[in-house]
Amino acid sequence: MRLRDRDDLLTHEGLIFRVLGYDHPPGAWFCEPLYAPCSIFSSRDRRAPRLARDGGIYFKFYGDEGWKFIMEHFPQYRLLHEPLGVELVGVREEQILAVRRPEEALRRLLASEGGDELILALGEFLDEFLAITSIRLSELGVFGSLLHGFYHPKLSDLDFTIYGRRALREAREGLLELYKSGDRFKNEFGPNWSPSSKNWPWKHISPSEFAWHQERKLIYGFFLSRKAGRWIKFELEPVRSWPEVENAYDPRERIVKLGWSVLKADVVSAEWSPFTPAIYEIDNVEFLEAPEGAGEPERILCFVDEFRLQAWEGEQILAAGWLEHVEGPHGEREQLVVTYGPRYHEQVIKVLRPVIR
Repeated sequence: MRLRDRDDLLTHEGLIFRVLGYDHPPGAWFCEPLYAPCSIFSSRDRRAPRLARDGGIYFKFYGDEGWKFIMEHFPQYRLLHEPLGVELVGVREEQILAVRRPEEALRRLLASEGGDELILALGEFLDEFLAITSIRLSELGVFGSLLHGFYHPKLSDLDFTIYGRRALREAREGLLELYKSGDRFKNEFGPNWSPSSKNWPWKHISPSEFAWHQERKLIYGFFLSRKAGRWIKFELEPVRSWPEVENAYDPRERIVKLGWSVLKADVVSAEWSPFTPAIYEIDNVEFLEAPEGAGEPERILCFVDEFRLQAWEGEQILAAGWLEHVEGPHGEREQLVVTYGPRYHEQVIKVLRPVIR
């Protein structure tokens, strides 16, 4: 079975996991928990409830609560990461009840007859979006509530996957034109954006700094649908195309977590920063906080969605996360990792010295 980031896996307990990234051991996949049925999990977050088409109620996990829930209550979904020597959330092939792929779900939705107003708005959005780019329908998919049939026709968003660097580049160029051209498309993180909660979780990036970074990504916006008669929030989540997918998981490597680190650095390559993990090649590292004997990291690996596509080549950044030492057949290196787990909201990647494009 061949899977990639944002393919979703269903288990016999009703849990829904998202495949996380592209580097996995044979016959298993490291995952992010997305949803759980109300029979095994409940949430007080008002955003969390989801009503399935069969009438069942699911709750969505937010932040790192899904990671904590699975690690504490479902040990069968712990998967050993051999280089790290620790167990992470993961699903083995024999544990999978069903696979839901975003690109297949989009084709099914568009082929369905008598679609509700959200599905009509989906087609309306695609007509305008594809007309301004050379992106093919096969380079898009849907995830989230649309993928699982949890959506509400009058309330839900349009959540798309977009496959490959070329398609993403064209999409961002096209969206920039649509945001400029009139009043049917607008950037979600424009001047009227504000956090959805008064309790801002991130310790080292302010709401205004966060909005600045998100606005220039261009992949989060609103679309005024005539068929739905409302503004609909949309997003495009980058996924590697199949020719770009390379499984770099190597059980011969050994990774040692050295400790918490905060640093300044220059980004020398952000070619793979849109994807999970976002990869930033860095240079001119200055530690602000580091474990004793720390070596200079060559790159940052980021598994936290908020900090993907966060910085461009030539920019100076501030980054906080976990410094690791990697040894293997191809030599030794240090890397900074931003991921799920302890000190989750203390982690950050933010631009200190931007470049102008």
